[in-house]
Amino acid sequence: MTRHLRLPALAATFIVALGLAACGNNAASQTSTSSSSSSASSSGSSTSSPSAMSSATDSASATASPSSAPVSTPSGGSTEAGAPARCVSSQLKASLGAGAGGAAGHVYSKIVLTNTGSTPCLLSGFAGVSLTAGPSGSPIGAPADRDSSVPVADIVLQPGQSGGADFGYTQPGLYGGSCTQVQAAGIRIYPPEDYGSLFIAQPETACSETSVHLLTLKAFQPM
Repeated sequence: MTRHLRLPALAATFIVALGLAACGNNAASQTSTSSSSSSASSSGSSTSSPSAMSSATDSASATASPSSAPVSTPSGGSTEAGAPARCVSSQLKASLGAGAGGAAGHVYSKIVLTNTGSTPCLLSGFAGVSLTAGPSGSPIGAPADRDSSVPVADIVLQPGQSGGADFGYTQPGLYGGSCTQVQAAGIRIYPPEDYGSLFIAQPETACSETSVHLLTLKAFQPM
């Protein structure tokens, strides 16, 4: 009778032991998983973020490169470093030279600009030309139209040298009643890319209407 009672008690003790072993294994597994997660988190926090790397790259690429911009001249134009500055009105003299003559109410001459300074200067392109009532008077009628039949040339004028542009004048009588005739005292000339002007005393009859174009001008050429 005593032997039969001990068997159930032993069985119960064995079952309790198995349960304790199982709990121990679960706890060890959870501890191992927690350690692995902590290690992974620590490893991820040591990696540089993309924004930090991008910031460093941007900072390195922001270094300025040497400027190769052309040198600005007082006239508002520009020349390459080491080249002569553009010719401006303060170092030029304007005059009228012989041109191709005239025919059928058209008169052709040359507007001549001479370097009166002590250093070379660059003359290139078209002048601005109008008939005016005087050296400081307002333009009368339309300014000269550009004639592009000859190419623009870069002309380096040494002191005393000149460049010339073919200048055409049409007599107002050819326009009949569409022209209100006004007496002009001469010709005002703005050298290429210059805000200063020169004046040639040359009385001419002009048209007050800006719709009537009496004047034409070509680009400057060497003389």
